[in-house]
Amino acid sequence: MLGLVVLGHWFTDSLQQNFSQQIESFAERVYQDFQYEQQTLETEIQLIGNRDILNQAVEQRNQGLLLQILLPLKSVLKLDWIKVIDTQGNVLIDLRNNSLSQAKFLDEVITSTASKGAHLVDLVDVEGGQQVLQVVTNEIKSSAGLLGAIIIGNLVDDTLLQKIAAGSSKHLIVQIQNRVVAATFLAAKARTWQFPPPNLPATRITIDNKNYLAKSIVFTGASQSLTITVLYSISLLEVAQYKLWEHLGLLFLLGSSILTVVGFLIARTITRHLKAVTQVAQRVTQESNFDLQAPVTTEDEVGILAISFNQLIQQVKRLLAEQYEANQKLEFYSHTLEEKIEERTQALRQKNIALKDTLQQLRHTQSQLIQNEKMSSLGQLVAGIAHEINNPVNFIYGNLKYTDDYTQELLSLLQLYQKYYPNPEPEIQNAKEEADIEYLTEDLPKILTSMKIGAERIQEIVLSLRIFSRLDEAEFKTADIHEGIDSTLLILQHRIKFQSVDAKQLVDRHRPQIAVIKDYAEIPKIKCFAGQLNQVFMNVLANAIDALEEAFQNGLCPEPIIRISSAQVNENLVVHITDNGIGIPEAIQSRLFDPFFTTKPVGKGTGMGLSISYQIITEKHGGSLRCISSPGKGAEFVITIPILPDSISPSSSF
Repeated sequence: MLGLVVLGHWFTDSLQQNFSQQIESFAERVYQDFQYEQQTLETEIQLIGNRDILNQAVEQRNQGLLLQILLPLKSVLKLDWIKVIDTQGNVLIDLRNNSLSQAKFLDEVITSTASKGAHLVDLVDVEGGQQVLQVVTNEIKSSAGLLGAIIIGNLVDDTLLQKIAAGSSKHLIVQIQNRVVAATFLAAKARTWQFPPPNLPATRITIDNKNYLAKSIVFTGASQSLTITVLYSISLLEVAQYKLWEHLGLLFLLGSSILTVVGFLIARTITRHLKAVTQVAQRVTQESNFDLQAPVTTEDEVGILAISFNQLIQQVKRLLAEQYEANQKLEFYSHTLEEKIEERTQALRQKNIALKDTLQQLRHTQSQLIQNEKMSSLGQLVAGIAHEINNPVNFIYGNLKYTDDYTQELLSLLQLYQKYYPNPEPEIQNAKEEADIEYLTEDLPKILTSMKIGAERIQEIVLSLRIFSRLDEAEFKTADIHEGIDSTLLILQHRIKFQSVDAKQLVDRHRPQIAVIKDYAEIPKIKCFAGQLNQVFMNVLANAIDALEEAFQNGLCPEPIIRISSAQVNENLVVHITDNGIGIPEAIQSRLFDPFFTTKPVGKGTGMGLSISYQIITEKHGGSLRCISSPGKGAEFVITIPILPDSISPSSSF
């Protein structure tokens, strides 16, 4: 009975959750349909506003031409409202459908904003509060500047809601500031309802003595919001729950009756055979006679019990025999106890050695995780900085062209004034001499050109930062190796450029800029972990810069150079990174890729950079990382990466 009650509650909750999920899903669909209506309006206004003939009609303030252009478009696109205004907000044309012909729109704010060239998506009330339009605006602009704006809109009415709710048993109610403006549920317009807030899940409410599940969503405009409430009658849920409990009650009565009859018959049948098995068990216990066997007269559970009991007797007999043999062997093992203790001691030593190795691997893994986290954080920081810089730079760069055009027009106008009015008033002549117009005319275009070059340079830097910011990407995908190298060089540019040397070490000496020579071959893009390859390039190039700075400070490298070359060799991509520093002694070359090995002073190196780089190349990409160096002749790191087909991917474990 308890099981049936629990099962009934579980099915009841499942039915209710299913109804709630249906209304949540339908509410999401309704929100998407309203977004689709908005996107459709934005597409239509772009189609209308980008017509040259419309710009011409607005510029000439030709209402007849505007009517000729817009009236067919209003009919074809089925728009309820089209309005065109100039930059002062004056109405050039206002086309409406028949139901709105005498209505007064409360659109002063959106008209004022649109006249300034703003693009808006908003909701406009009709005086009286019973209708609302979904509207979008767009500027009308020619090469000479802003001419005005166009506003289009469609009514949010019962017809629109019926189209959205078509094929569904659910109702839709649209409210603005607790006013019902449209509904598929006629009773909703008769009074003011208090529907659940949008931030709540589907909630049970009662309307006209009928229960509904209600879910509210908000569709936001620029100045006000639209609340859409979905109503779903739960009468079907209540009927299904009632039938469920009715069927469970009948099932309980039927099961109880069958269980009583069958239990009685089984109990009477089993008891007789169980007595025979019990008697044998008592004799075995009292007499310790393990040769006795219980009679097997049936093939049911009692028969299986008798067979199992007989097997148990035989097992006990066998265990007693094995115990006797074990006692005999125990006496033998006592003579060889010292040998076994020695063997166990040796095994413990082996385990201690393995434990030390495991501990070392754990330390190695911990350092790798720390390094990966640092590089991931660096990638996120660089990506964020690039994003923040990109927006204002694009704004500056996008406006430089217009600034240049406007400047040229002003200078041309000034030259025309000088040509046709060669003898200006003394006050103008004095101002002209103070401003040095000839020098200003010559220098201003140069300043604008310099500003454009600077903006383009910032854009290149931002692009390189974005490429380098893929450090935290773990996706195995196609990437350009040259882009990764160039972005890394840009990040290290502050270390590559001209540097002043500490006066305590070298007086009146400065380290020249490190010359970076690129010899890139035509190589294909490859499948790889691009962010982790950037980490490898960062480690190798940073070590090369450290080596060149040390060599210069010791007077061994007056002209520091880093050479980077790439080539495709058979099915492999090979990258060479070479410096002309002091080189690496042969004694330590074999330990370069060992964890925690470093030749740098304390606080300047962890010994994990090349170790992690080696694992990224060998384990993650199936390639190789080699160092070729001779003392006094610099060092060369050779990175070899297989060019894998698209269907092959190395293991992503690390």
